[in-house]
Amino acid sequence: MDAAVTAHFGLEALIFFALLAVTVAFLTFHRPTYGLAVLVACDAFDWSHAIGPTTVTTTKVALVGALVGLVVRRESLAVLRDRRLWPVMGGALAIVAVTFATIVPATYAEAVVRETLKASEYLALFAVAAVAAYAQTERDEMFLWRTIFGATVVVCALALTQEVHGATSGLYVGTRAIARIAGPLEGPNQLAGFLELVVPLAFARALARRHDRLAWATFAIAVLADVLTLSRAGVFGLVVGLVVVVALRPHTWAIGRRGIAIATAVLVALTALVNRLGVGSRFASVGETARDNGLATRPQLWAAARALWSHDPGLGVGAGNFELLLPSVGLVGVRTHANSLYLQSLAEGGIALVAAVVWTLFAAVALCVRYAPRNTFVLGVAAATCAFAAHQIFDDLLFFPKVSGLWWLFLGTASGRIAALPDEQT
Repeated sequence: MDAAVTAHFGLEALIFFALLAVTVAFLTFHRPTYGLAVLVACDAFDWSHAIGPTTVTTTKVALVGALVGLVVRRESLAVLRDRRLWPVMGGALAIVAVTFATIVPATYAEAVVRETLKASEYLALFAVAAVAAYAQTERDEMFLWRTIFGATVVVCALALTQEVHGATSGLYVGTRAIARIAGPLEGPNQLAGFLELVVPLAFARALARRHDRLAWATFAIAVLADVLTLSRAGVFGLVVGLVVVVALRPHTWAIGRRGIAIATAVLVALTALVNRLGVGSRFASVGETARDNGLATRPQLWAAARALWSHDPGLGVGAGNFELLLPSVGLVGVRTHANSLYLQSLAEGGIALVAAVVWTLFAAVALCVRYAPRNTFVLGVAAATCAFAAHQIFDDLLFFPKVSGLWWLFLGTASGRIAALPDEQT
């Protein structure tokens, strides 16, 4: 079930979701980019309502509206037939198929169905974004950039208020409690994952358009918020993303005095902030602290993942079954994911699922890197995907729709823009 369930489905929710679906369908019919922009804007802000074993969320309803709008509009599906995108789409389809196949060894079949539907939702987000982005004009592209940056600034602002009003998560430095901000995301690590998808895009855009103040502002506030999550994996992913932008963009170093001044100011401010909070030791350490909150340390969870995988190396113990089977490997009272996408995939789907996941990430990076010099958005997504893959050595972000959904939307948008470019080999 999605993490943020706030209420059971009722008349008020029915009216709201019906209006949202109709509105998104109308906007998408009028201009596909508008539907895509609503999906991006809704991503971090779920009004979730439980229906049986699953939930109805703003993102799911907006996705249905966008699909209806594209169908009524009879938008071309040529982008989905582009051979350059087949490795990525094949990987996404493989994830769905293998996830469902794990129902065979699963103890809890309902969990497998839920995870299969989640994987199918990601595939649909990718397809809608690709179709919407395929025929984008320059005006559409600018509108999407502004939507991404605007939504990110709102997310960061909500997160930063938790430094004043209190956060739901924190840690102790000596006897001092330090807040770990999360904003509208499920937790600090999830906010860090969300931001490491946006920061490379903002950085790439700012380098390409040096006078884009919103891009620079988004970059600065998102980096600040990412550090204040105190997520070491998030900061690691962020650094990877920024390095990839620098490596892929031609003439990166010619960023001008404005870029140098802003980057220096952000670095100095973050260094001073970390020292002021006294949390520098956290980023310098890889140690784990014991937890008495229904979770566990990474070494414990990683050992559990290996133990569960050994039950069925081919197909694992079943998608969504990891957290339910932890007591069987000694972690009584613990219910969480494996804190590693790759070990989670190995435990729940065996060699088949981890191969599908790794292939999809590899195919996405390979596709975007190839076309990065020709499109700023594609460059940003290439770097964001590298950051996403690196962070998930230590976390499972695909478990959380608010983070993984944004990645699939970005990847679909980049794929649509790539499909609109002429193939260099033709």
